[in-house]
Amino acid sequence: MDDQLREPLRKAVRFLEENRYRYAIIGGIAMAQWGHIRYTQDVDIKVLVPDTNYDAIRQSIRAAFPQRARSHAPENPLIVAVTIDSVIVDFLLAIPGYEELIITRAVQRDFGGWSAWICSPEDLIIQKVIAGRGKDWPDVEGLLIEHQGKLDEAYIEDWLSQFAEALEQPEILQEYQKLQKKIRGLAEK
Repeated sequence: MDDQLREPLRKAVRFLEENRYRYAIIGGIAMAQWGHIRYTQDVDIKVLVPDTNYDAIRQSIRAAFPQRARSHAPENPLIVAVTIDSVIVDFLLAIPGYEELIITRAVQRDFGGWSAWICSPEDLIIQKVIAGRGKDWPDVEGLLIEHQGKLDEAYIEDWLSQFAEALEQPEILQEYQKLQKKIRGLAEK
């Protein structure tokens, strides 16, 4: 992990743990923890909202980290974007359902003297496929290669099929299956 991100991440994690907020680090930092390193310049953390009291957790985060990030962008009630030591940290407030699972299934990983909860590679893949941005597909491919034969593929396929149906985007599942087939073919050679 980039040294510039280490201390802001540590401060964010310390805040969450001191306040007993359950969380899972996602995005580029989680990618690196699962063996697919790519450049990232911010910190993304999914946070479970106790008693679905979104207002209270937003106030708590802003009190701890008063410097807002992206003040020019319209406010999203599910994202609290702050700046910690010149690094943007996005606290992404989980909504009931699948996003709670991201946090429940998170695993603790060592960061050299301290630890933090990281989302599972399966949930990272699901999030990346659903986002479907150009930069997400190489991440999915990297995770599939790195964790070939070690992933809970039934879990991934089940959630992707549910999202494909709910979003009326069957191509989500089709693109994933095509990429998965390609990776399996490479592994067999």
